[in-house]
Amino acid sequence: MSVVAERLRPTRRLLIDSPITGPLITLVVVVVLFSLFIPNFFTLRSLSGIINAATLTGTITIGVTLLMIAGEFDLSVGPMMAFGGFLYGLNTVEGGNPLWALFLALLVPGVMGAINGIIVNRTHIPSFITTLSTMFIYRGVVWLFSGGQMFQTIEEVPIYSIFNGRLATIADAVEGANFRTAALWWIGLVLLFQYLLVRTRFGNHVFSTGGNVGAAAAQGVNVKRVKLICFILSGVLSGFAGVLLFSQFKTVRIATGAGEELKAIAAAVVGGTLLTGGSGSIVGALLGGLIISTLRTGVVLANLIPADNFEAIVGVTIVGAAIFNHWIRRRSL
Repeated sequence: MSVVAERLRPTRRLLIDSPITGPLITLVVVVVLFSLFIPNFFTLRSLSGIINAATLTGTITIGVTLLMIAGEFDLSVGPMMAFGGFLYGLNTVEGGNPLWALFLALLVPGVMGAINGIIVNRTHIPSFITTLSTMFIYRGVVWLFSGGQMFQTIEEVPIYSIFNGRLATIADAVEGANFRTAALWWIGLVLLFQYLLVRTRFGNHVFSTGGNVGAAAAQGVNVKRVKLICFILSGVLSGFAGVLLFSQFKTVRIATGAGEELKAIAAAVVGGTLLTGGSGSIVGALLGGLIISTLRTGVVLANLIPADNFEAIVGVTIVGAAIFNHWIRRRSL
C-alpha cells in the first residue's frame, strides 16, 4: 500500500462509517441526473419547492428517526399531527392566545406519545403493534374532539407568518426563491437534535439502547426512560408539524397526517437509519426527506408517472436505500 493510500485510509474509513454518506451521495446523483434531463430543474424555484414540500414530513421524521435509532417505531404520528393542528387553529382565531395555542398543540401530542411509551415499557408489546393500535384510537379521539368536522379560517394571525410564512425578503431579492419560514424551523430542529444525538449522554444512550438493549441496561442505561423520552419527543414534533401545517394552509381535517408515518419511516431509512436500530443520523433523515421530495418533483416534471402514483417510486427508493445502506455497513466491517 502506498504512503498516500495509507494516509487517506482514516478519511476513507470515516466516510464509510458515516451514516450520512449514502444519502448524501444519493441526493447528489439524483439532483445531477434530473438537472441533465429536465430543463430548468436546478433553479431556486425548484429548490425552494423541494424544501417546502419536505418540511412537514421532515419535522415528523426527526422524532421517528430518534425512535428508530432506539429500536422502536411510531405509527401514530399522523393523528397526533392532526390533533396538534386542531388545538393550534382553534385557539389562535377570534382573539385567542397564540402562546397558549402553541403550548396545547405541543403538550397534548406529547402526552399521547408518552402513552405510547408507557404501554410499550409496561407490556413489552412491540411498538409497531402498539402504535398501530393507538393510531386508530387517536384518530377516533381527533374525530370526537372535532365533532367530525374540518376546521378552517380566513383570519390572518401574525403567528402564522412566524411559523410558516413566506420569506418575502429573500423572495423579493432573488427571483424564484420562494422559501418559507417553516424550512428555517426544520433546519434548526435538525441541528438541535443532531447535536443532542451525537454530543450528549442522552444521544449515547439512544444509540446503545437501539444497538443492544441488554448490554445498555447492564451498563446502567435506563432504557425504559430513554424510550419514553423518544416517544414523547415524537409526539411533540408531530404536534409541531400540525402547527406548521395550519400556519400555512389555515385548515385541518380529521384525516390530516394520514400516511405521514410511512413517509417519515421512508425518509429515515433513505437517510441511512437502520430498521434494526442502533445506527442513524438526524442530518441523514433530512437528506432522506430531500431525496424523496426531489424524486417527486423530478418524476412529475419529467412526466414519468402520474403524481398520484408516486408511492411506487417511494417503495423502490426504500428498497434501494436499504440495500445500499447494508452494502455500506458491510464495507465498514
